[in-house]
Amino acid sequence: MAEAEAAALASDDLNPLLARLDGWLSGLGTGLASARLDAAALREDSEIARRIAAANAAVDACVSDWPRQRDALRPVEALARSLDQAVVLLVFGKFNAGKSSLCNVMADRFAAHGAEVDYFHLDAYGRLESCARFTEGATETTSRIQGIRLGQRLALLDTPGLHSGTGEHAALTRRFADCADAVLWLTSSSTPGQVQELDELASELRRAKPLLPVITRSDRYEEDEIDGALVKLMRNKPTADRCGQEADVAERARDKLAALGLDVTQLRPPVSVSVHMARAEGASPAAMAEAGMDRLYSALRALVSPALAYRRRKPAEVRLRHLDETVVGDLNARARPALEQLNAALDDVAGQLECRSAQAQEDVWRAVVPLLPDLLDAHAPERDAAGVRGSVSRALQSAWAEVLDTHFRDFRLGRDAQPAPFEPAADIGFEEIMIEVDGGLQSAGTDATRLHAALERQIRDWVAVAADHAREECAESLREVRVGAERLDAVLRAHEASLREIRSDLRAPA
Repeated sequence: MAEAEAAALASDDLNPLLARLDGWLSGLGTGLASARLDAAALREDSEIARRIAAANAAVDACVSDWPRQRDALRPVEALARSLDQAVVLLVFGKFNAGKSSLCNVMADRFAAHGAEVDYFHLDAYGRLESCARFTEGATETTSRIQGIRLGQRLALLDTPGLHSGTGEHAALTRRFADCADAVLWLTSSSTPGQVQELDELASELRRAKPLLPVITRSDRYEEDEIDGALVKLMRNKPTADRCGQEADVAERARDKLAALGLDVTQLRPPVSVSVHMARAEGASPAAMAEAGMDRLYSALRALVSPALAYRRRKPAEVRLRHLDETVVGDLNARARPALEQLNAALDDVAGQLECRSAQAQEDVWRAVVPLLPDLLDAHAPERDAAGVRGSVSRALQSAWAEVLDTHFRDFRLGRDAQPAPFEPAADIGFEEIMIEVDGGLQSAGTDATRLHAALERQIRDWVAVAADHAREECAESLREVRVGAERLDAVLRAHEASLREIRSDLRAPA
C-alpha cells in the first residue's frame, strides 16, 4: 500500500505524437477524397456503376461518422482525467469469477490500514458517482462499470465482463476499458485458465498492457470429524495444487498470447487466492498469507512499474486505439467489402468482354446479311450499286446500335469516336449477263454474285473492327475503374502502415 501511494505518476510529453495522430486523420480524409471512384464511363444502372456508388457511399458514411465517433471517445477521456492520479487496474473475468468479492476484500484491507476508500460507478458520460459496496453473488450482479479508489494512487474497475451475457454490459466495459493501465484476469480454480476468455481481452492486450492472471476460489470442501461427527469444511487448496494450476494457466496463457500475435512478456506469473478463506479467518496475517493474498500483493507491486509505463503514454494510446479500431476498423468493415465486391464485378465483366464482342458480331451478321438478296433485287433493275451500299450502311448502323444496347449496355461508348462509317468499295457493282443470240451478244439480265460476295466480306470486316473498337473502349473503362479502386486501396494501406509506424514510435523504449 505504501509503495502504491509512493508511485511517481510522471507523464511523457505526448503532444508531438498527438499532433501526428491528428495529422494522420486529416491526411486520411484528404486521401479518401482524392481517391473517390469515378463512374462517368458507365451507365448508372450498370452493375459496375452500382458497385462504385456503394464503395463511395461506404467511404462517405465512414468519414461522416468521424465527428460522432470522436464525441463518443470524450467520456473515456473524461474518465481518464478523473482517475489521473491513480494507476487503474481493470478487473476482468466471467461472471461468478469473484471480481466483486476480490475488489471488496482489497477495499476492506486498505481501509483497515487507514487508507481512504471510495466506491464509485460510472454514468454514460464517464463521470464518477459515489455508490455503495459492491454486491456479491453467484449471478451476474454487476450491471455497470463500477470501481474503487484505494487511497490516492490505485483504482480498480470492476466490470460486467467483456464477454457478458448482456450486450449492454459488454458494450459498457469496452467503452471504458481504455482507462485501465493493467489487467487483472480473474479465472475460477474450478475451471482455471479458460484461455478463450483472452480473446475478449485481445484489444486491451494489443495496447501492450501488462496482464496478471489471478486464480480465484482456490479452496475446496474437506470432510473433518468434530465432536464425533463428520462435517464439511472449506479449506485452502494445498500448495502443490495451487502451484500446478498456476503453472498450467501460465503455459496456456503464454500459448494463447503467442497465437494472438501478442508479446508474451506482458504476462505476469499467475497467483492463486481464496477470498473466502481470507475472510473466514478474520483476515489475520496468517489467514491472509495462507489464502494467497500476500502473494497477490507482491504480484501487484511488481505490476505497478509496467502499468506506470503504459499510463505515461495512455492519452496517445486511447487516441491511437480510436483511430485504429474505430476509424480504420470502420473502413475495413464497410469500405473494404464494397471495394472487394467492385473488384469481383470488374473481373466478371472483363471476363465477359470477349464473348460479348463475338456475340455482337454474330448478331449484326445475322441481322444484315439476310437482307442482301432483297436489297440487290430492289436495285438490280437500275443497277444501282450505290443505292445497295447506302441501304446496307443504314441497316448496319441500325443493327449495330441495337447490339451495343444489348451487349455493351453497361458502358457509355463513343466518348472518343464511333466506328468508321460503312463505306464498301465502289469498284464492284452489278454485272450485266450477256448471252450470244444469232451470232450476236444480247443482255440476259443482271448478275449480283460478285457484289453480294464483296458486301458480305466488307460487312464482316466492318463488324469485326467495330466490335474490337467497342471491346477495347469497354476494357479501357474497366481499367480506369480498376486503377481508381487500386488508388483507394493504396490510400487505406498506406494509412494503416503509417499508423503502425506511429504505434511503434509510441511504444519504443525511451
